Amino acid sequence: MKLKTKAILVLSPLIFIFVFAYIRTHKFEKEFKNNGKITIGRIDSIFTPPKWASTVYLFYYVGNKKHTSFESDTKYKATKRDIGKFYEIKYLPDSPEIIRVDYSKKITDTTAILKAGFSRKEIGNLKGN
Repeated sequence: MKLKTKAILVLSPLIFIFVFAYIRTHKFEKEFKNNGKITIGRIDSIFTPPKWASTVYLFYYVGNKKHTSFESDTKYKATKRDIGKFYEIKYLPDSPEIIRVDYSKKITDTTAILKAGFSRKEIGNLKGN
């Protein structure tokens, strides 16, 4: 009997955390689909710990305000060569720090990047991208 009680006490919080995380993720994905806005983001840095997915840090502009955010890179596998490249990102208007990067949509059009709020200095030399 004590073993069942201990198991319930240990598993209950874990199940609660899992369900909460699942609901929160589902909510954000639904909000991205319905209300997400598109802009351009530049990869600023990449942190790759051993045996884990990389974390990609990006910066972008929303309403002339510079934002910095990150995304776990589980599918694309960004490398150090991707630093400085521009990609289409989707953000939530109410929470612009929550983003999704579309690595299949690399942006090289200087005019579009300038319209997204970047300066010529931030763009650098796109020929190498």
